[in-house]
Amino acid sequence: MKTFLIVLLFAFIGTMASAQKYDSIKEYYVHGKLKAYGVNKNGQKDGEWKFYYPNGNISAVEHYSENELNGLAIYYDTLNHIVSKEQWSHGMEQDSAWYYHSNGKLKRTGVYYYGAYKGVWHAYHENGTIKSVGAYINGLPEGEWKFYYINGKQEEVCTYVNGLQEGPAVYYSEKGYMEAKGNMSNNIPVGTWTYYNKKGKVKKTITY
Repeated sequence: MKTFLIVLLFAFIGTMASAQKYDSIKEYYVHGKLKAYGVNKNGQKDGEWKFYYPNGNISAVEHYSENELNGLAIYYDTLNHIVSKEQWSHGMEQDSAWYYHSNGKLKRTGVYYYGAYKGVWHAYHENGTIKSVGAYINGLPEGEWKFYYINGKQEEVCTYVNGLQEGPAVYYSEKGYMEAKGNMSNNIPVGTWTYYNKKGKVKKTITY
């Protein structure tokens, strides 16, 4: 009896596996060039899919599970440069992501959590120098953020609360001297702001 049940179980598993329908899919542009190809499982995208521009260059490599993005996705521009690499889980960005300038240098990197920005993100200029660094909570900028010019000198230091600038903010010139400081509320300057010349002397004050 036990042997019969085991045989029956394997037969059932084999029947279920054979019931899964896999189709190799190819899609074409109207002029006949390949647009995309991959596999459908029971009519839904599954596993690796590749997509192409009309010029024949690859535009994306994506991974699917039950028709949802699931796994690594890589995107390219028309000249075959990588634009981004993202991790997906059940149709939402999840975990680390990288975005690139057309010259191949890193443009922006950080982490997603269920499709929203999370933690510290870094952005870079095309020459590789840091452009900005700051954190996100629930997909919105939060806490101190720092911004930099392409020459590496600091441009701005400010604070965000729920995605809006709140509290002290300091601005610097591209040559490195402080130009202005004051306070922000809901992205708007408030109170007294002080402006400086390149020698560090007060140039003027404005009350908002």
